[in-house]
Amino acid sequence: MTTYMRGAGAFRRLMNNVVAWSEALNYSGFDYTTDRIAFVERELAEIKDRMRQFEASRHEPPDVPPMRRPAE
Repeated sequence: MTTYMRGAGAFRRLMNNVVAWSEALNYSGFDYTTDRIAFVERELAEIKDRMRQFEASRHEPPDVPPMRRPAE
């Protein structure tokens, strides 16, 4: 046995690796495509939000300096 399999929880670690490997085999092209689409949709929503904030900031009136008192 390798050093990886020594100590407490060795069987559990082995089984976790087997499960992870098995799940990786079940990742289809369809899963990859839907994950990529979801990522692109999140990015697009973020860009739209930034554009909304930019447009809103362009339509705000500029800051007006406080009025000065006339000299007496």
